[in-house]
Amino acid sequence: MTALTLHAIRRILDGAIPPTLCSVSADGVPHVNLLSHVEYVDAHHVALTFQFFNRSRANILATRRVALMVEDPLTGGSLELHLRYLRTETEGPVFERLRAKLAGIAAHTGMEHVFQLRGADVYEVLAIEPLARGGGGTAPSILQPRCDLAAGARAVSARLAECGDLASLLQTAMDGLRRDLAVDHAILWLLDEGRRSLYALASIGYAHTGTGAELPLADAGLAGVAVHEGVPLRIGHMARMYRYGQNLHQNARDHGLVPDAGAAIPLPGLATPCSQLAVPLRARGRTVGALLVESESDQFFGYDDEDALALLCAQLAQALATLQSADLDAAPAAPAVAPAPALPIGPPLRLRHFRRDDTVFIDDQYLIKGVAGAILWKVACEAHRHGRTDFTTRELRLAGEALRLPGVQDNLGVRLLLLQRRLADWGGPLQIERTGRGRFRLLLGRALVLSEDGGGPSS
Repeated sequence: MTALTLHAIRRILDGAIPPTLCSVSADGVPHVNLLSHVEYVDAHHVALTFQFFNRSRANILATRRVALMVEDPLTGGSLELHLRYLRTETEGPVFERLRAKLAGIAAHTGMEHVFQLRGADVYEVLAIEPLARGGGGTAPSILQPRCDLAAGARAVSARLAECGDLASLLQTAMDGLRRDLAVDHAILWLLDEGRRSLYALASIGYAHTGTGAELPLADAGLAGVAVHEGVPLRIGHMARMYRYGQNLHQNARDHGLVPDAGAAIPLPGLATPCSQLAVPLRARGRTVGALLVESESDQFFGYDDEDALALLCAQLAQALATLQSADLDAAPAAPAVAPAPALPIGPPLRLRHFRRDDTVFIDDQYLIKGVAGAILWKVACEAHRHGRTDFTTRELRLAGEALRLPGVQDNLGVRLLLLQRRLADWGGPLQIERTGRGRFRLLLGRALVLSEDGGGPSS
């Protein structure tokens, strides 16, 4: 019989059936208890949650040996893992992955105040043996994947490599998730380092796209932890979603930006997700965002999903950085001022700008804030005062201080795309269109009335 490897049986570690831990005291007295989760670390190591100072903990420290029984929920077959205790980690990627997953399990069982992670105990796997039942062992089942993840990731990667601009890159990525990887619900979050927040740039599978919705990094649940630690995180059984919507609304209320419950950008997300996987986007040594995928089915995502999406997210992050730089570097000098087209008759659009955080309201409806809001306000002022409607990304970069662009990783190209998509979602008579590499145009369907900080009309 071929020896079992940890990589081959890692699907069984996901916790559909709670694993059983057996430890022995220094004088040979056994102790058995159930665990909430086993974390696959690599081909030779696993991590277990350290939550309580109990008999098992004392035994582990005394002998440094434990046996772990895991069960295959498909066949009922059992495996015994012989482990050697190495160390306890209280910070870092493994600890954060366990803490996030434990939070999901705690919510599922109503034990939020009981499940408190003290550390991640890392073990070396010495041996894996099938446990005999009725005269013979039952081999672990081979789970048929919902799709060919490797082939799907390859197909998406090939199409991403052909994208020449940010808009097509995002469209290709989100379409590929659904068509080639059978993922029906996903949100692409990007990091605003200066504000320590995440903002939604694209999504699939929701009633509202949520473009421009923002969450403080500390309140962004699985995606926030994935960005903070720079590692994928996966929870396969959840009773409820992290309170994204409440956090978003409360943050806006705290800044005096949301006069009523209907003013905030609706946040995308399933009401009752059962599985979530968050994968960070890392490029050039920096984490720039995270892809969150979710499902209403338990254990929908596995380790193979992590591997496939980690590869695609690395390519996506690098492409985001490259295309932004290419777009800005290729931008020509500012075009000559052209006469503004005649505006249709109708009530003017009232734009209100708050300098504190560059929030922009249109006709008392919240639209956008941050760098995207500053961009809109700048080009709206130029159009209102000087009749300009054509602009370049280069001139935005030169106005970096006025736009309050961060010193590093300003994501100017992405912010402009975010603004374009947000205006498209809004659907009113004020839009932005690309007119060439490094060029864009403000499309005005009505005259503008501008006011700053809620004061009188802008001159």
